[in-house]
Amino acid sequence: MNKWVYLGVLSLLAACDVPQAPVVTGADGQARIQINTSGLTCYNTRCLDINPTARSVRSVGNRTTRIPGNIDVSTGTVTPAEFEQMGVAASLAGGVGSGNR
Repeated sequence: MNKWVYLGVLSLLAACDVPQAPVVTGADGQARIQINTSGLTCYNTRCLDINPTARSVRSVGNRTTRIPGNIDVSTGTVTPAEFEQMGVAASLAGGVGSGNR
């Protein structure tokens, strides 16, 4: 039984060690998160699958949903507040999978 507890703690610690997206300074001097278009974009313990071309976002385990209209992802970066707003939208999408039915 103890080995299962240790294995669970070890996997929890491994899951918490995700690479964070690079943060750059935008032309306006504001911190901006670079979007990873070939995988997950992780920032502040949250990971999102962001597709700027399709203007869609997905939280792991949830359905894909639209990026809120007030967020511009065409530059390949978003502010931390915009990232959080996309995270909320992705969480509210609910369900399992991509939602392509």
